[in-house]
Amino acid sequence: MEKKEKQAKRWHKLLRKYRVVLLDEASFEERFSLVLSRFNVFITVGTTSVLLIIGTILLIAYTPLREYIPGYASSNLRRSAIALDQESDSLTYQVAYQEAFIRRLQAVLDGVLPDDSLGSAGAIPATWRPEKLIASDRELNLRTMVADMEANSKAVVDPDKGLLKPLEGTLLAPQRTSRREFGIKLSGADGAEILSMKDGTVLSVEGTPSLGFVLLIQHSGGALGRYGNLAKTVKRSGDYVKQGDLVGFLGEAPEGEDPFLSVQYWLGGESLNLEKLLGL
Repeated sequence: MEKKEKQAKRWHKLLRKYRVVLLDEASFEERFSLVLSRFNVFITVGTTSVLLIIGTILLIAYTPLREYIPGYASSNLRRSAIALDQESDSLTYQVAYQEAFIRRLQAVLDGVLPDDSLGSAGAIPATWRPEKLIASDRELNLRTMVADMEANSKAVVDPDKGLLKPLEGTLLAPQRTSRREFGIKLSGADGAEILSMKDGTVLSVEGTPSLGFVLLIQHSGGALGRYGNLAKTVKRSGDYVKQGDLVGFLGEAPEGEDPFLSVQYWLGGESLNLEKLLGL
């Protein structure tokens, strides 16, 4: 009973009201009064302290003020440190690799080569004989296939041989590479047939009926033929032509000139002299 009475008295003391009064010193006039209790004071002081602590933590955590804490590094500084560490590691590996390369190169130049780690010819057993190696059927078939491919490659005709004259006519202008004239001009009658010099595939047909057409043919062997000044073409891009096939008709010449066909023949980025190849 005594304990319960003491606890009740203590709780009553916490809730007991006190008045704080401010008086004028001269007239004893009441200026300010406030009613408080021990419990209210405790709650007010505790709440204010907690709010101050939380505010301080937030201020330091989310503002640049945290960088003034001793031992704290900013995020940019940490990223820079990590990048520099990675770069220094890569440079270390590169320097070690170059030093090893220089040591090996110096050993080769000095004639001091290390022992072969794979062994030498003396390590081969004396009982071993090359005759013991027998080729399998698969290996024999592979050898036959490779031999046939080599024979076929040797039998390929030279791409600048066996050309057919594209137009029956005389030579008007030879090839003059120094003047950047990379083809020849052959005279012919208006509307004469233009033939393919060699087997190939038509790459493109460019031009207009008024200005004339230009025909590009990818010939066999990697050569490229250019047929210019055509009035009409009978082939389209992607068509396959054989040697001697009709590809177009000769166009009209400017006033005062004879009709002519401009022909170029390129191989490996070089313009070949058709005057010699066609026997003109």
